[in-house]
Formats: sequence, C-alpha cells, structure tokens
Amino acid sequence: MKRYRHVYSLTLADIDPDKRMTAGAVLCYFQDTIARFLAENHVGAFDLMEEAGITWMISEFHSKLDRLPTWPGIAQVEVFLSELSSIKVYVDYLMRDSRGNIFAKGSSTWLMVDVRSRRMLPHNSIPRFAGLMYDEQNHLAHGRYTFRSPEPETGSACNAVAADTIHTVSAAETDFNGHMSNRDYVRLAMSLIQPLAPAGQSIQALHAKFLKECHKGEKLQSLCGWKYGQLSAVLLSADKIPVCQLATEWKA
Repeated sequence: MKRYRHVYSLTLADIDPDKRMTAGAVLCYFQDTIARFLAENHVGAFDLMEEAGITWMISEFHSKLDRLPTWPGIAQVEVFLSELSSIKVYVDYLMRDSRGNIFAKGSSTWLMVDVRSRRMLPHNSIPRFAGLMYDEQNHLAHGRYTFRSPEPETGSACNAVAADTIHTVSAAETDFNGHMSNRDYVRLAMSLIQPLAPAGQSIQALHAKFLKECHKGEKLQSLCGWKYGQLSAVLLSADKIPVCQLATEWKA
C-alpha cells in the first residue's frame, strides 16, 4: 500500500492552555512524518539537494479537525501519496489518538524546486521517485481550494481588521534552508486569529497556503478577520505581497 506511519508523544510545546494539541502541531507532525517517509526512500530534501540541487516545497496544507487529543497523549500519523500531476505531488494523511480515533485528516500539495533558479520541476525529474512512493490504490482526486484574503471592505460579508503590529522574522523562526518555517507562518497567523475566535468554540478546519519565502530580518504585516464565514489571516511582505494565507473554521 506504500503508506508510512509514525507515532509521536505530545510535548508541552504542542499544547494549548487546556492541554489540548494545537492545530499548528498537526502541521508539524505531518511535515516531520512525510520528511521521514521521503528520507527512508532516499528522495528527501537532503538527498535531492546533494544529488541534483533540488528541494521539496509545500504550497498548501488542509486539515479537518475533530477533538484534538490532550496531553499526555500520542499522535499516530499515517501519510501516503494520493495524486500526481505533471508538477504537483499530493500527500494525504490521517492522525489517530491513543484509542485509534481519527482526530485530523486532510491533504497537502508539494512541488519539486530547483534550488538555484527556484523553478518548479516535474516530479519525474527524479525518475525513481514515483516508483518508490506512489501506489495507484491510494489515488484520490483533489479539487481546488479557494482562499479569500480578509482585505478591508464594507458589507456584512467581511469584518476584517488590520493588525497594529509589524513582525520581524527572527533567526529562531528560520529552518535548515534559511527561510521562515511553515510552522512559524502558521503559528504567527494563528496568534492573530485565535483572539477573534468565538468564545466556547473550537477549531474544526485549517487551510494554509504558502506563497513566498522570507528570510531573517524581513518584516511582515498582517491582516485578520471574518470573511464568508471563515476566520482568515494573511501575512504580507514589506512590499504588500502575500506571503502566507490561513483560513479557519470554528464550531461549538
């Protein structure tokens, strides 16, 4: 079936004040699991970088959430390649708690990128990749998700507010490739979203789109608010170009 599973123990860094796993931690555990899956098949970022000057880049992440586990607890993560297009590689996942109940599931979109030119490459640029990783039995078709930025406008459809602060990317927020990590994009956006979430409601879905790489010292402006029934945030570079978009859904 070419599925990969890994089990994580929840840490104090991955829980909220109610001792419940955060939505951001779902992204972290997913990314670590797919990285392990790729590395064990010798097609991970470090392998491709050394072999061909190629790396992996995640462009979208989607998650449906239901009763996130509490600490102390575990997250059993299962990942698999679910669809291959000429350029995009789709990876789906399931997460189960200690009782085997699914608390998170969703999909993600990945791209092979030439490190020097930043040009997107077809996944068959590494011929062994699909043969090692993909199983037709796991095939799932993926529709396009539309992100709606909470840009200020009048009317009942939108109640967006610009954040008052400017965030400067720190060295602690950059990962091994020198860019601000996806985890910290989501962490920053969620810190803006959560104060606006309805009291007594919990997050039911998270959608993230990663648009632009940022480096240490760059400044990010944020915009956050309700639009079309979603609580969304967009992070903007100093020249007002969207860097990351996040959309969330909440329910009592």
